[in-house]
Amino acid sequence: MEIILKEDVQNLGRALELVKVKTGYAHNFLFPRNLAVLATQTAKRALAAERAKAEERYRQEKAVFQAQGEKMKALSLTIAAKVSEGEKLYGSVQASDISAKLKEAGHDIDKRHVLLDEPIKQLGMYTIKIQLHKEVETKIKLWIISDESK
Repeated sequence: MEIILKEDVQNLGRALELVKVKTGYAHNFLFPRNLAVLATQTAKRALAAERAKAEERYRQEKAVFQAQGEKMKALSLTIAAKVSEGEKLYGSVQASDISAKLKEAGHDIDKRHVLLDEPIKQLGMYTIKIQLHKEVETKIKLWIISDESK
């Protein structure tokens, strides 16, 4: 049976995809949960129109994020942190700290979009990746300095 998915279904497909499934799976799981519709000729025509709209929205969204990424490339943030002997921080600078600093600078970026391999535990300059969109990534410079208040 051919169906059109309304939402992403794990191990089956993404929203607005035409897939083949067993009749029982469609009638007992997908249709009652409103995850799919039967792929009639009318539904297929509607699917084509909906895909075109979705692709256009995706392109526009991507363009907005690319413009934001270009603005952010020149951004340089500074975070003051308490330092113990040497250049080690008492705590660490994490994605949430960087996200908060970005919000202060006028960029509302969620901490999940700040890509850190591990928390920052030393003074210095770091290049931080920011994932703005599935296909748009930018880098910012982050300076970790001593707060000098011992």
